[in-house]
Amino acid sequence: MNFAFCIGNGESRTGLDLQQFKQYGKLYGANAVYRDVPVDELVCCDKRMVQEALHNNYEGSIYTRPDWASNFADPQVKTLPNFLWSQQQKWSQHFHWGSGLHAVHLACKQGANTCIMIGHDFYSADGKHNNIYKDTPNYCDSDHHAIDHSYWILQFGLLFSQFPQTIFKFCQPDINTWKIPHAWDTLPMVMLQDTQDMINDLHFTQR
Repeated sequence: MNFAFCIGNGESRTGLDLQQFKQYGKLYGANAVYRDVPVDELVCCDKRMVQEALHNNYEGSIYTRPDWASNFADPQVKTLPNFLWSQQQKWSQHFHWGSGLHAVHLACKQGANTCIMIGHDFYSADGKHNNIYKDTPNYCDSDHHAIDHSYWILQFGLLFSQFPQTIFKFCQPDINTWKIPHAWDTLPMVMLQDTQDMINDLHFTQR
């Protein structure tokens, strides 16, 4: 089983030991996740985050938009893979995908057959910005409004259609309050699992 742990920066992963997953597969993450764990593949669509990661001596690959990858004369900085689908609609266009979605696409392109989604929350409980790094450099303040998640649902749906043999397992600490979007209800490759149950399954398979 080729696991890819796709780490989003939603607050549901607060306090979770991300390092433990490195023994089971590659870690893909977005932006400031490197502050907490040295992921294998880091995606920074924002130039400021590329600069921050380089400045703080992150040692892995950093993928960014083709528009400005050439601005960085550093072999660590790589260009995100192109999309193979038509980009007629705004939400399907390469430039309008964020770092988290690009990281999942990268994992799929690199051959992951199971993408374990951690911290991909989509929703906000209080209407405010749901990000574990809010109120830190290069991030919004905690009183910033929640980000509209409608594009994310469409973009994930496109990934599901492009990689139908890949399992996408969304893990949350409370599956009674976080639900799979209705648009994905009938898709066999999309699953929801309690985070601790996922960790227990990983430990069991390694015995």
